[in-house]
Amino acid sequence: MTYQVIQKQESVGQAKEIGTITEWFKTPKAAIVKMQEITSLSVGGSLFLVSEAYCELAKIESIQVNDESTSAVQTTSEQEIGLKFDVEAKRGLRVYQCF
Repeated sequence: MTYQVIQKQESVGQAKEIGTITEWFKTPKAAIVKMQEITSLSVGGSLFLVSEAYCELAKIESIQVNDESTSAVQTTSEQEIGLKFDVEAKRGLRVYQCF
């Protein structure tokens, strides 16, 4: 899926930017994501990691909130959570959720 497709889905309410990767740890493919939206996330769910030149579907393999592992979370705006993905990412990527 390309960045333009995500933009189109966002314009019709089928996708929403929910946060940004503020830190990336190559091993174990984990990110700190600063949330900007209230949403529900769960292990096994998928998110899109997006920049103008990059768009990758990432499966959530684990979630940490305040250094505690959890299988699901209801996020709040400005909250930082740890997400382990099944793909490589990098700092600065925007995180999108599709509906």
